[in-house]
Amino acid sequence: MDTNSASISENTAVFANSEGRVQPDQGQVSVISTSGLSKTFGTIEALKDLDLSVPQHSIVGFLGPNGAGKTTAIKLLLGLSRPTSGKARIFGMDAVADSTAIRTRVGYLAQEPRFYTNMTARETLEFTARFFYQGPKRAIADRVDETLELVGLTDKADRPTKGFSGGERQRLGIAQAQVNHPDLLILDEPAASLDPIGRRDVLAVMARLREYTTIFYSTHILDDVQRVSDSVVILDSGRKVADAPATQLLDGWLHLSGHGAGESPSRPGRAGGSSVGDRCDRHPGQRGAVSDRDRLR
Repeated sequence: MDTNSASISENTAVFANSEGRVQPDQGQVSVISTSGLSKTFGTIEALKDLDLSVPQHSIVGFLGPNGAGKTTAIKLLLGLSRPTSGKARIFGMDAVADSTAIRTRVGYLAQEPRFYTNMTARETLEFTARFFYQGPKRAIADRVDETLELVGLTDKADRPTKGFSGGERQRLGIAQAQVNHPDLLILDEPAASLDPIGRRDVLAVMARLREYTTIFYSTHILDDVQRVSDSVVILDSGRKVADAPATQLLDGWLHLSGHGAGESPSRPGRAGGSSVGDRCDRHPGQRGAVSDRDRLR
């Protein structure tokens, strides 16, 4: 195992600092910061001049309709793709030059996580943990138990994942991303394609994780960002169109739509067209936006 791996003491799993790790800037305030971040595929501008600042221990929703450029931006932040122009810094380190060092401190959940279906949830997390930790097996087992409890899967820990529901798979994916104690969690559409109960459970897990890490997650569901986000960045056609505290954006929509407090907001649209908010809320197969408030009534 390389020097960037984590070590485990007799009772506690902790990351060991290594001489080879690039250290973050001492004055760093933002966990994620980008400046003019852009990505072009041929003649298609997938992302255009994205400026971001994500504070530590915050939950930031990255909202936009499908095809807005959210996944492209996430790949750039993870160092899985190189920007056409602009810069991205994670923990004060360059997302391209210091990608390996950054990844030791980041947990990532893909939009559709895949697991070995014959393995149990516990075996899946133990397998993942061994990429990050070395030390007593009991300490690894304790960390796995702690993570299973955190995501509410303790009672399903020894069931093969092939029998998991969509919401259970997503929560296991979050557990897998969280098992190495990351300083940053990047989640790509963590509640997409889930029913209201599954989405509620996933969002509850994200809220609990606020104490331990910073969360940056993409979504096209407006109701989700209202529930858990401290701030919201809205992307449309590759461009940032809004960036503000979640309550401020919601209050703006309530004011513009004429709704009062406690009422379900409608998003302001363009004449003859639909607003970004309306397009974000639509699910495949739906003609219009439907919020969980309406579904659960």
